Amino acid sequence: MSAQHPIRAYAALVGSMLIWGFSFLATKELLPVVPVLSLLFARFAVATIFLGALALAYNALRISRRDLGVLAGLALLSPVGYYLFETYGVAFTQASHVSIIIATIPIGVYLIAFARRMERITWRKTAGILLGFLGIVLLVDSSSGEAGASLAGDVLVLGAVACAAVQTVLLKDALRRITPLQLTFYQSLLSLVVFGPLAAVNGFSWIPQVSLAGWWEFLFLAIFCSAVAFLAMNYALARLSATSVSVSVNLVPIVTVIAEAAWLGVPLTIAKIVGTALAVLGVLVIQLEKHDTTLVPRQEGG
Repeated sequence: MSAQHPIRAYAALVGSMLIWGFSFLATKELLPVVPVLSLLFARFAVATIFLGALALAYNALRISRRDLGVLAGLALLSPVGYYLFETYGVAFTQASHVSIIIATIPIGVYLIAFARRMERITWRKTAGILLGFLGIVLLVDSSSGEAGASLAGDVLVLGAVACAAVQTVLLKDALRRITPLQLTFYQSLLSLVVFGPLAAVNGFSWIPQVSLAGWWEFLFLAIFCSAVAFLAMNYALARLSATSVSVSVNLVPIVTVIAEAAWLGVPLTIAKIVGTALAVLGVLVIQLEKHDTTLVPRQEGG
């Protein structure tokens, strides 16, 4: 692997987290008008068309039946499970709460990857995750009494965390056989099998109610959040460890909190600033560890 590949992988990773940091605000704006299931189906339908055109241009549509079956299973975890939990969570709680809870994904990924003997436990990774988690706790605690916060919504988002943690580790196996573009396209395509029938119950009466600004927000969710960001993350995951990729999710709530303060007037308190600093420090501690894309071989049985 050339020295440029890790740099490109980190750049793709940061780009995807920046995009997703704004996604919660766009989703929150659209949900009063667009039903949850309709929004999920529509955004992934557009994403599938966009990714399909890319896959066709790069002659990347052909994969084996075995890999198609694997991707169907992975698609049930994400986008299907992840986005059902996340989007309903956004409907019931603050956007910043959602992005903050999502940032606990690295803890799950780290423990699962270690249990499957895919990564070694090191003091640097452990310290980075703990620092990031402490920052997340501060952020959640600082906004727990703000309008729009809901325990039910927060619990729903924890379901998204579980789906994402399991899927991130399993994707490492799939990316040994297929390209990031193939993975992203087929996951988006297969999610429509579930989202389509679910969205059909809502009908299309919501379409005329979406404003021009709302359609721009929808296109942002469909093309950038559901296609470009996923493709960038899968590119990074093929070249970096699962923990390195997942811990970068800590950057998402930082973007969301700053965006809420800038555009929605949500207070940016000292606790939020300290929590943000700890979350960033946790990411840096892990990412500055000596780069190693070699996974610890798994030992079957025993």
